[in-house]
Amino acid sequence: MSKTKRAYVCNDCGADYPRWQGQCSACGSWNTITEVRLAASPQVARAEKYAGYAGAAEAKVQTLSAIDLQEVPRFTSGFKELDRVLGGGIVPGAAILIGGSPGAGKSTLLLQTMCWLASQMPTLYVTGEESLQQVAMRAERLGLPKDKLKMLSETNVETICQIARQEQPKIMVIDSIQVMHCADVASAPGSVAQVRESAAALTRMPSSITLRFSWWVT
Repeated sequence: MSKTKRAYVCNDCGADYPRWQGQCSACGSWNTITEVRLAASPQVARAEKYAGYAGAAEAKVQTLSAIDLQEVPRFTSGFKELDRVLGGGIVPGAAILIGGSPGAGKSTLLLQTMCWLASQMPTLYVTGEESLQQVAMRAERLGLPKDKLKMLSETNVETICQIARQEQPKIMVIDSIQVMHCADVASAPGSVAQVRESAAALTRMPSSITLRFSWWVT
């Protein structure tokens, strides 16, 4: 029987230690170090195939001169100002974090963008903070087209990855990354360990899946 692995992680800065201690020597905070249990499970075994990142088809060694310097083609988000902030549009394979204070309009902006993109390509909007009804009511108030955008209400990262493999979206929104959780990490959603592992699992989605882009809202 495999043993359960344990780590001790600071919830403020993410530093990890082999044993518990009262003060984090990295950031100086007191009583912020919590135990994280990494239990061996089928999910851990399956996660081994998610090595690398979504932009690479396979891991291989290349000489510097053999690297293709052709610019990765971008596609428009449908909003000129958002394209300008993103450097001219959305890069396939990118993972972008959109941050801002509560009520700034992050979810509204992404909902408008995704409703427009849904008419151009397969999309998936994952909501973990609001119900599907709340999102649909916002779309109704804004007068957005609702017949193309696919919605999912879920916070478990393993389930999201499984559904993404089935749906194969070209672009996916995670709203928000701070409420997502991995089953193999024992700390609470929103902790440094959970956010770090959730983000890593999403960016390691295999490139054979048509999923190429994730927006994380915080």
